Amino acid sequence: MQKVVLGIAALLLTSAFHLHANDQLAGTMCSYIKEDNRNQLRKILADNKINVRTVFGSVFCNNENMLQFAIRNDAYESGTFIVKQMPSKTLGEFDYAKWASENNFTASPLVNEIRTRIGE
Repeated sequence: MQKVVLGIAALLLTSAFHLHANDQLAGTMCSYIKEDNRNQLRKILADNKINVRTVFGSVFCNNENMLQFAIRNDAYESGTFIVKQMPSKTLGEFDYAKWASENNFTASPLVNEIRTRIGE
């Protein structure tokens, strides 16, 4: 019985550490996007052996997905890196043109990159 309790406690501590590490990784990614530091963004993804496709749906920066955050912060280099890594079908699931219009970002060159990628 004691071994089971210790095993469960170890599992909970491990998963808590894993979640905290993911939060740190997401925060670092968001800061690189905000700084428009494409090279560091690529490096942190490579160092952690992950790609944009796998984390795109789970990383949010100020309650926005990575592309919305890049548009808001005029992070063209980081944003185009993300756009090129994502499948056009996934990009097409969110109406970036409408969001950009509602938030006064229609002049953003990144919105045009997204439109081009999804074939609009």
